Amino acid sequence: MAVKKVSISLDMVIVIAVVFIISFGYNLYQKYQYQDLLQEHVDVMWHDQNMEINWKYVKGLLEKCEGKNKEDIKDKS
Repeated sequence: MAVKKVSISLDMVIVIAVVFIISFGYNLYQKYQYQDLLQEHVDVMWHDQNMEINWKYVKGLLEKCEGKNKEDIKDKS
């Protein structure tokens, strides 16, 4: 029975270490990009909700004003 020896060359260890470091760095970069995009998304959603609420508020005020104007016009007639 022949026993095979496995030898790991220094070049292979260096290549594996460099690939691991690059992969780890890229994963960190993606994590920070995701966090920034998620925060931007949340900010946009809040802004959208605020704009919708403001729109409904202003629309209600305009409808009140239109109602008062119509009543004023009827009273003057």
